Amino acid sequence: MNFIRLIILSLCIGVTYFALSIAAIGQSAAGNVFWWFNLSGYPTITHLAQHFVGIGLVTFIPAFVIKSYEPSKQWLAITVVILATMLLHGNLHYMPWDPMGIVRFIFSTLLSGDIGATVMFFYITVLPVLWILILKRAARV
Repeated sequence: MNFIRLIILSLCIGVTYFALSIAAIGQSAAGNVFWWFNLSGYPTITHLAQHFVGIGLVTFIPAFVIKSYEPSKQWLAITVVILATMLLHGNLHYMPWDPMGIVRFIFSTLLSGDIGATVMFFYITVLPVLWILILKRAARV
């Protein structure tokens, strides 16, 4: 029963992470994250930095919830959250739980995307792991 509870909690957090990351991507694409700091000569760097801040803040929420509620199985939970988010991002124009969403996400961001899409792949997949490691380190200190 604990495993089923872990999967359901992780899927709920994954859906929330997907919704919040879409909102963060939309806000940074509109240029509202760094409204006070604009490098007009380097729009790609500004855009990537906006995504880093936006998704970095959004990523803290699932990492904190997992670290708080499932500390013993945090790596399994964060893996399910990341996979659920990848699935939903890949199925943006398809049925939400189509298993090919993960393949579409990897193909559209990592394999055939531009530099922004490739960096987004790493932001969405690596930042939750970094937050878990930061929270783990903070708990020890």
